[in-house]
Amino acid sequence: MAFFHISGPAHTEPFQKTASVAIAANSALSFEGTAGFVRQAVAASVRIAGINIKPIASTDGDYASNTTIPVLVPGDEDIFEADIQSGQTAVQGDVGKQYDLSANTDGTAQTVNRTGTTNKVVTVVGFISASKVYVKFNSNYVYANKAN
Repeated sequence: MAFFHISGPAHTEPFQKTASVAIAANSALSFEGTAGFVRQAVAASVRIAGINIKPIASTDGDYASNTTIPVLVPGDEDIFEADIQSGQTAVQGDVGKQYDLSANTDGTAQTVNRTGTTNKVVTVVGFISASKVYVKFNSNYVYANKAN
């Protein structure tokens, strides 16, 4: 359950993480309030900073610190393989549609929520199977979501 970079020129940038919060590998990250730190995006997140490369666990030496972590910053050409939320089924007809991220707990990567269309964080650009699709992120810190 995560977002895996498949194609495109995405680049990696360092961002400071929120202290004392677990972050799953390959999970979408958003900016936390006005503090400027990144943490796992929640279902209501619309401004995606990028995809976490380094997992953060409570057993890590820097868990309680605002250390810098590598973040894959997606652009409009980047495509990611993504899982569909448990209990939902992807279909070819999802291609071109926009969906929200699933609700998640810290340390557990998000999935695509086919029933969520409020925040429209991703656009499905390809069908893989009933449980996987290709997506593009509609927004990140570089550009605003222009799609409706």
